[in-house]
Parts: sequence; C-alpha cells; structure tokens
Amino acid sequence: MHKKTGMQLSFCGLEGNFFKAQWTPMSDSDQHFIPNSFTDLFKDPARPYAKASEPFAVVLERYDLCEDMAQMLYQPSLNMMGSLNITESDVIDRTLEGLLIIPEVVNPKEAKWIVQRLCELLQWSDADLASLLDRQHAAFLARSPWAEKNA
Repeated sequence: MHKKTGMQLSFCGLEGNFFKAQWTPMSDSDQHFIPNSFTDLFKDPARPYAKASEPFAVVLERYDLCEDMAQMLYQPSLNMMGSLNITESDVIDRTLEGLLIIPEVVNPKEAKWIVQRLCELLQWSDADLASLLDRQHAAFLARSPWAEKNA
C-alpha cells in the first residue's frame, strides 16, 4: 500500500510476457486485522466456518472497543497487583467483575475476550489461566444480574 495515497497495487492479468498492474483504492476491510478469537464471538460454535452474525462494520467497531479496553486496563492491572499485593487470578476476577457491572457496554463473551487479551498483554502465560478464567467467568455469571436478564 502506498502510504500517502492509500492506494494498493493490484495485478489484473498478463499483457504479453509481463504482468499488468494498476493502482486501486483500498477498502476499509483491507486495512484492519481482527483476530479469529474475536470474530468467533459472533459465530455459532456449531458452525465454525459460517459467516459472523453481525456485519463487518459492527464486528470492527466492537473489536476496536474491546482492544482499546484491554490496552487501557494494562497499567491499572499492574498497579492493582503491586498496591493491593494480590495474585494474577485476583486481578482477573476483579477485572472481569468490573467489566460485567454494566452489561450494556460489553457482553459476557466480550468481557472474557478482553480479560484474555489483557493476560496476553501482561504476558501471563500460565497453562491453567484459560481454565481459571472459564471458572471465574461462570461463577460470576451465576451470581450476577446479567444471568437473570438472559435466563
């Protein structure tokens, strides 16, 4: 992609012994990378190769919000561990609880993804982290008003 014009070089066939190319504008969808772990939140688990249930623009908007939240929570998570002298699992629990207080901002699946992304950013690579997060996520949902609204 050309940095100043936002155009990309695309090949459109052969002309004699040479490839023919032209500059074309890049679409917004070509300029964004959304990880599969996030797009899977918008798919039916029984149909992993199906399209997302929401349009690309909605998925992109939600991804930007969730990625920004994970990035924003990086320093507060480190501060929480240092100032309160708590463990990684306590930070995960408190962060997840905080994200789920207002379910209109992020839904439970997105909250779990944000915490997983935060753990990546903090380089917490404990093998038991995923199962710990699943248990804490299920326990919190069981005692939250969110579970009552969607029952």
